[in-house]
Amino acid sequence: MSFENKKILFLGDSITALGTGERGWVGYFNQAVKPSFFVNLAVSGARLSNGQPVEFDGNPVFAGDNTDYNQDVLLNQVEKLSRGKDTANKHYSHNPDYDDFDLIIIAAGTNDWFCKEKCDIEAVEAQFTKDGKVLPLSAADPFTWPGAMRIIYDKLRRFYPNAVICFCSPVQSAEEKRTYTSILYKRNLMKSICERISDVTFIDAFCCGICGAYEFDEKNGRDLIDGLHPNASGAKKLGRFIARAVELI
Repeated sequence: MSFENKKILFLGDSITALGTGERGWVGYFNQAVKPSFFVNLAVSGARLSNGQPVEFDGNPVFAGDNTDYNQDVLLNQVEKLSRGKDTANKHYSHNPDYDDFDLIIIAAGTNDWFCKEKCDIEAVEAQFTKDGKVLPLSAADPFTWPGAMRIIYDKLRRFYPNAVICFCSPVQSAEEKRTYTSILYKRNLMKSICERISDVTFIDAFCCGICGAYEFDEKNGRDLIDGLHPNASGAKKLGRFIARAVELI
């Protein structure tokens, strides 16, 4: 599917927050796809699931060494969209940039250090049904990936009923940063959740061409500048890979 001259939204962590600079995959993606307009709300350090009880304020910021990650979660990026689209609440300011999108790309999960659930069908299904009935969205657990992804999807789908929604798996990293086994686990879990939701596209960025075996902790490797974040080569590989993936939707 072509998204040339379409509107695109990017959500995610620091790898996406690098934007359109030399080390930003979004720039290489845009060069290939040629959208008419895009918004990037990604924030450095953002997690896919909630780390602790979160009070959303619609102002997602880098948490730094603050381990409560109160604002630095994907659902606060979604909250920012919600407040920008709300024209009825006098406390919020309408942002016309958020009115509509044709494509939404969510790239996160690298900063989630653990997941409560095992990577199996039963664990994923527990966030969708209970005792043979559909689990109310209000009962979904945002501290788990299946719960958080279900909530993120539901909110975005209500905001943008016609948009194509994609979740991108984390990319490989230097072993000292994120082990191959942990990233593979996250990739498999995200794929399972996307298959359960069905109305989303899973983009397997784990296979984008970045290989952790050629990367080094706090040193520039083949595609990562510090073992975690892309250098120009890695950003180009990732951006072009995701562009090719959306063309196949």
